[in-house]
Amino acid sequence: MLAPRSGLAERAPAHRPHVRSDKRRERRLWHDPSLPSDSLGCTTCRERRLCGGLRTRGAFYDCLQYCCGSAADCDRVCRHNPHYADRVREVETFDLGMVRRQTPVPPPSLPPLVPVVYHRGRRRLPLASDFVALPLYRTFDRRTGDPRYATREDLRRAFGIESKSQVLLTGTDRDAPLERWWGLGEARRRSILRALRAAGVSLVTTPNYSLFVDRPRWDDMHAMKRIAIVHSEFLSEGLPAALHVNGRTDQDFHRWAEYVEARPEITHLAYEFSTGTGRPVRRKQHAAWLSELARSVNRPLHLITRGGCEVLPLLGSSFSGVTLFDTTIFMKTMMRQRAYVSAKGTLTWTRSPTSTREPLDDLFADNQATVEAWLGEHTASTATALGVHV
Repeated sequence: MLAPRSGLAERAPAHRPHVRSDKRRERRLWHDPSLPSDSLGCTTCRERRLCGGLRTRGAFYDCLQYCCGSAADCDRVCRHNPHYADRVREVETFDLGMVRRQTPVPPPSLPPLVPVVYHRGRRRLPLASDFVALPLYRTFDRRTGDPRYATREDLRRAFGIESKSQVLLTGTDRDAPLERWWGLGEARRRSILRALRAAGVSLVTTPNYSLFVDRPRWDDMHAMKRIAIVHSEFLSEGLPAALHVNGRTDQDFHRWAEYVEARPEITHLAYEFSTGTGRPVRRKQHAAWLSELARSVNRPLHLITRGGCEVLPLLGSSFSGVTLFDTTIFMKTMMRQRAYVSAKGTLTWTRSPTSTREPLDDLFADNQATVEAWLGEHTASTATALGVHV
């Protein structure tokens, strides 16, 4: 199994003793398409056709300057890594077009908000919600790779969900679980997927393999290819899936647009706005890239997001629908906090203590209702202010 990588999509630079990891340095490593030209070393790179080159405000010749120089324990996909050929062999090539095509699998019609539930918690009754999202990585044993749930009843009982609820899975997580999924190997991944289909899972979002701002670009292209491969595996096992289109440059999103356009089996995309892409300036850039991708594909696409409430109206004007996978309802309920909308129209949380053994069913239901109502009003009012139609 590969060593765990740290971080999520276009996150801050990884911590190393000789590098100051701060917001200013992170901003200088962002790809900026408004800059006039690629960095000098990019123009002669043989991977430039796929990569597209980098334009950053920091001192930069080519991406090999982000080589860690520690070949013995390096986890990066880098030409200086002795295991580079093995890492490329994992994905055959960096060309997304080489991924196996699949037959379309009809997805369910999704609502604007789906709560993410991590465990049963202190709830007495099964959760009464039409849709519930669960973490993909809690559906199998992390040591053996064996599926944990064989039937619909097993899965819903374990998480405290009503039998009529449609179960979705979110593949967004920290890098250790993402690498664990890849490290299982294709045969064991497919065994889990068959069990999930038998357990009545309605849709899954692919793992969001990380793209880092301080790694050689081969690492980015390797991550993107892995996303496409596992998405193809989900569909081949009859599971509707949303493709997580991680990218950090305009060329990355152009490649995804070409890939999605050529494959009608791709109906849903996924994205995460909670880490590096969650910073206000970068969030707008990524929302613009996503919107451009959706407009360039000649068919409707549905988007599933983690975070990014501020840009949902913009995204909603480009996608046929947008669904937010919300983790705060569950987390805040477990911390005994109650949601309310302030006089300024912002979603706010306040302490709502309970006795030691008091069930949290009512608090969860109230929080979900409040967040759903706020999200609808927030999206509509922000869209009006921006002059966009949702």
